Amino acid sequence: MFRPKFIYSVLILAGLCFGAITQSHSADYKKGLQAAQKQDFATALREFRALALDGHAASQYNIALMYHHGRGVPQDHGKARQWYTLAAEQGHISAMNNLGSMYRRGEDLKRSYKRAGYWYKRASSKSNTAKANLAYLHRYGLGVKKSNAIAFKLYSEAAKAGHAQSIFELGRLYEKGRGTKKNMKEAARQYKLAARKNYPRAQYLLGEMYHKGKYFKKDYTQAERWYRFAQNGKYTSAYYGMGLLYLDGLGVPKDPKEALRLLRVASNRGHRIASFELGRIYEKGLGVKQDMGEALKWYRVSADRQYGKARTKVKELEAKR
Repeated sequence: MFRPKFIYSVLILAGLCFGAITQSHSADYKKGLQAAQKQDFATALREFRALALDGHAASQYNIALMYHHGRGVPQDHGKARQWYTLAAEQGHISAMNNLGSMYRRGEDLKRSYKRAGYWYKRASSKSNTAKANLAYLHRYGLGVKKSNAIAFKLYSEAAKAGHAQSIFELGRLYEKGRGTKKNMKEAARQYKLAARKNYPRAQYLLGEMYHKGKYFKKDYTQAERWYRFAQNGKYTSAYYGMGLLYLDGLGVPKDPKEALRLLRVASNRGHRIASFELGRIYEKGLGVKQDMGEALKWYRVSADRQYGKARTKVKELEAKR
């Protein structure tokens, strides 16, 4: 079962400050933001730190981001948590969400879904990202009451506000009939809405649906189109999907070399079935010289990633050696 990564509020170094901001604070904070945008993190840190020590929540949040992701300072999750906590306790929404995600992941602290849920819930009234994260916890009963109905409600609220991940997850609930009546037509509609908002996972799923003829009639041109969009978003499975199209010449000219390249990219990013396909290509000599040693190598990579078919292939080929 695929479980999506929890979203961090990290797109820009520009949190919202919910305390009073003096004119001096505003000017110094702006200097910090401008320095960060120019990748001058030493100046940014200096400006933010002076304000943060004076209780400026947005500056505390930005320092936390810098430590969390190693921007201009050595990555230090402990310091990131400390600064997120200071900002979160002042009501900084993005800090609350990110602190929740640190507890969820157990980053330099004991994993606590309960604490994650606490911070997500506090932020959820003003953050669709936090609302989606809280919905996920309810979906799987992690630190909060397991309830598909609550998850559906939260995702619906965030989706109405245009939150792409929530739109996609709402589609998943409609497809599976969790928290609502099963409705594949509505699921497909939600997937398209999320895809049109450039949500790579939705774009990949649409490509796969057209590729395999799931709900939609098989349409390799549409499959290629949506896989391309997802690939532009660096979504790992999209490289795998495009590799299969090139391997079989579906919607694109047959090109084993391009298929091999794309499947290698997917495998190098951890895609276990892409590794299996590479093994199959070398075992069967599909557009390449047959090489049982190379085939076994890729099957082992896939098997190490817990792909059952690959384990079977490893045993089969090893028995022949």
